[in-house]
Amino acid sequence: MDYARTEFQASLDSEQKGSTISESGSCDCYEQPRPSFADEHGLMELFEGDKAYDLIYRNCKSGLGDQCQLLSILRNGFRTLGSRAKLKTFQVFQEAVEMKHVGEEGGGSRVKYGWCAVTKTELKSILEYGFSQPSNDGSYGRGLYLSPDNALLECVKGSAAESEDGMRFLLLSRVILGKSEVVPRGSSQSCPSSPEFDSGVDNLSSPKKYIVWSTHMNTHVLPEFLVCLKTPFNFNSPRRLRSPWMPFPLLIKALSKFLPPPQIFIIQKHYRDQQNMRISRSELIQRVRRITGDKLLVHIIKAVGNKVQQQ
Repeated sequence: MDYARTEFQASLDSEQKGSTISESGSCDCYEQPRPSFADEHGLMELFEGDKAYDLIYRNCKSGLGDQCQLLSILRNGFRTLGSRAKLKTFQVFQEAVEMKHVGEEGGGSRVKYGWCAVTKTELKSILEYGFSQPSNDGSYGRGLYLSPDNALLECVKGSAAESEDGMRFLLLSRVILGKSEVVPRGSSQSCPSSPEFDSGVDNLSSPKKYIVWSTHMNTHVLPEFLVCLKTPFNFNSPRRLRSPWMPFPLLIKALSKFLPPPQIFIIQKHYRDQQNMRISRSELIQRVRRITGDKLLVHIIKAVGNKVQQQ
């Protein structure tokens, strides 16, 4: 089963077709300046007005809102021999997967964009040599987990801040999905279950995780962009909004005292959609947070949730 290309995917694909790889120039000066972060990692910083920058910026704002500070967006320049070899390898495997599934319904290489969080210390090694040890909890088997381009919040929430100031590094990569199979939580799978599959997903119709096996992660994943951002100190704490002592009907009732009826109606609709399994619980929480803002939710949980616990 194929997934519809997001507007972000289609736009970025179109932009990338016209992109070129440039070499850095030399400097005729006696004392070479200290390399910038971008130069040190073989990256090129993008700025407002660049089409790729604007697309990724809007994607980040749509997925994260104003709760995170976007510091910079950089493009992989593929300047080193190692990174160029990775680019060539990716192109070869993309063509191979395309030929493997030619003629199949929804076939082809099905290249998507996916997010994954990395640490600053491993970034340079990943860009030059590839992924070595996926940093995840292994709940979907042995491999690299990426979030679809429209699920950035899931990626950020599942990562750890690089330092106390909330710095995080997110790679936006091309991913060869080919034909995907569903991988259940708790799986110990480490490779495709049969030759017909190329990757795994947590859900075929609405995936929140792309699973690229350890055997494939350095041939089927190509890091193209790096996003550096800062998150609030307690960014991951909103997970507490899922606490069982604060059921959504009670939350909606409390919100009705602060929000106008039209917004309550929208929240009730989102809740019905979640109950009817049209959206996931995490997506419901994200939508409610966009409407209410975290300050109001925290206030209600403290005021109402504590009363519920005391009953």
